[in-house]
Amino acid sequence: MESNTALNYSLLGNNTGEIHTDFENAAETLKWGFWLKTVLTPIIVFAGIIGNILSFVVMKSKALRHKSYPQYLSALAVFDTLTLIIRQIRSIDEYFRETSTSGVIFHNFDDVGCKIFNFTEHICYLMSSWLIVLMALERLIAVCMPFKKFLIRRRSGATMAIVVLFVSMSLSQAFRLVMVEQLESRNCGASDSFLELYSNLHIYFYHMTLTFIIPVTFVLVCNGLVLCQIFKIRHEINSRHHRAMRKTHRTTSMLLTVSFTYLGTLLPLLTLSLTLDMIVKTRGPDAYSVYVAMTPYLDIAIVVSLINYAANFLIYILSGKNFRYELKKCFCRKRTYMRSVTVRNSKETKEQNIRL
Repeated sequence: MESNTALNYSLLGNNTGEIHTDFENAAETLKWGFWLKTVLTPIIVFAGIIGNILSFVVMKSKALRHKSYPQYLSALAVFDTLTLIIRQIRSIDEYFRETSTSGVIFHNFDDVGCKIFNFTEHICYLMSSWLIVLMALERLIAVCMPFKKFLIRRRSGATMAIVVLFVSMSLSQAFRLVMVEQLESRNCGASDSFLELYSNLHIYFYHMTLTFIIPVTFVLVCNGLVLCQIFKIRHEINSRHHRAMRKTHRTTSMLLTVSFTYLGTLLPLLTLSLTLDMIVKTRGPDAYSVYVAMTPYLDIAIVVSLINYAANFLIYILSGKNFRYELKKCFCRKRTYMRSVTVRNSKETKEQNIRL
């Protein structure tokens, strides 16, 4: 997700070795963003994986798994976890390339391994973004048309929507299975014959259209309509005769927080990346000084974007009453089971002593 500017750099950097050398020499003086990213990434990844696992367990509990929105949140936890793992793999490889001029992960990949990894990486990014879109649509229907049972608001319909979304995103990224290969630099990327086409598809189709324009616009419109509807019927929510409506709106508030967290954490990276892409495209080799100066801030934006894949568990804890209750019940159930086993064992021991 963060490699689109590097693609433009590859396109222009092949023109002259002098520019490439100047770029590397200038970049050596601006490493604080890279080291901050290297330190913070494993912390966010570890916390995010633990939180996503707990979120998945709670969403699959008996009290929640029959509803539609836990299906989306369960899938989101899975793809967020995969995204965090992939991001950590990238971070490790970047660290060794920076310190020893050769990576340890992609160095031994063949063409097939590069294709599969690159394809899987971008599918996970897209699924994490577009699951937010599905949740925004589901909440819009739940708030604006609460008495109509659309397929997307049923458990089976939610599962079907996730499967259709996964197939659609996979088809949209099929070009990576053709163009990506193991390069002479022992890294995965597009070959010279596909480099320009791959760069355009990655930047304008994947990054700008599928990751930025369509999902962000859709989420903003749906969330705006939901907020307008909530403010419109706010006096009804305060009535005691609308407990079900208040419960629906509490769930809506939690999911809206997830959506706005997605927007707030990804917009800096998306905006900065697209801005740098346009500068590189328009100014050519003269843009290298700008790119080098902005690289630390791009690294910080990458760290901020990771929060989107790790913060959902905290959001559920703070804003989801049902989630807190189910999480507590999961731990209490384990304690109750351990106590029952201990009591049963003690009773058996007493009976044995009496017999003796």
